[in-house]
Amino acid sequence: MRPESDRRPFDEVFVAARSIRCETVFATLALIAVAVLSVVALVDPPLAARLTVENGAVEWLQVLLDTGAALLFGRDLVRNARATGRVSPLELAIVACLIGLIMGEIDLDRMLFGTKIASTRFFLHGKAAIHWRLLAFSFVWGVPLAIGVFVLVRFRAFWREGWAAVARPWGRVLAVSVALAVATELFEKQLGHVPGVPKFFPEELFELVAAIGFVVAAAARPRVYSRHPVSASD
Repeated sequence: MRPESDRRPFDEVFVAARSIRCETVFATLALIAVAVLSVVALVDPPLAARLTVENGAVEWLQVLLDTGAALLFGRDLVRNARATGRVSPLELAIVACLIGLIMGEIDLDRMLFGTKIASTRFFLHGKAAIHWRLLAFSFVWGVPLAIGVFVLVRFRAFWREGWAAVARPWGRVLAVSVALAVATELFEKQLGHVPGVPKFFPEELFELVAAIGFVVAAAARPRVYSRHPVSASD
C-alpha cells in the first residue's frame, strides 16, 4: 500500500488535469453551439427565429444548464458550510446570481403575478392583494439585499476566494461566462438590432455560451470538503 505522501502528488496531478480539461470542454461546446446555430441561421432563418425567440428552445436549454450549475454550486455551498462551519460568500453569490438568472429567463414573476414584480407599478398599483405585494417586495428586494450585505461584510473572504478561483481553470471559465452574461445584458437592446439575423439570435446565442460555461465550471470544480478553505496554492 502506497504511503499518503506518495499518493498526494498523484492526486494533485489528477485534479489539475481534470480542471485543465474544463477549458477545452468549454471552448469545444461553445464552438459547437455557435457553429450549429449559425448554420441554422444561414440555411433556415425562420427556424433560427423560432429557436431563439423568447421562451423558445434555446432559452429553455439555457435554463436547464443554469439550473444544473446552480445545483452543483449549491451542493458545494451546503457541504462546505457543514465541513468548515462557515458560509462561503463567493459560493453564496454564485448560487444567488444563478437563481436570479434562472428566474429572469423563465419570467417567474409574470407566471405567478401576470406582471413584472420588480417594478413600482406592481407595488403601488398592482391588482394583487397587499400581502402578496409585501411578500414579493421582501423576496425581490429583501433577499438580494441580505445577500449583498453578507458579501460586503465578508468582502475580504469574497475577494480572496474570487482570486483563488480565477487562479484555477474552472474559475477562469466561470469568470469568462459571467463577463459574457453581463455584457449581453448591458447591450441587450443593441444586440436586438444586428442586421441579417433574427432579433433575439445574438442575445440568446451569447447567453447559451455563458450557460455552457456556468455548468462546465460547476462540473469541473474540484470538490474537497475539508475544514481548511481552498486557496490558490492548494
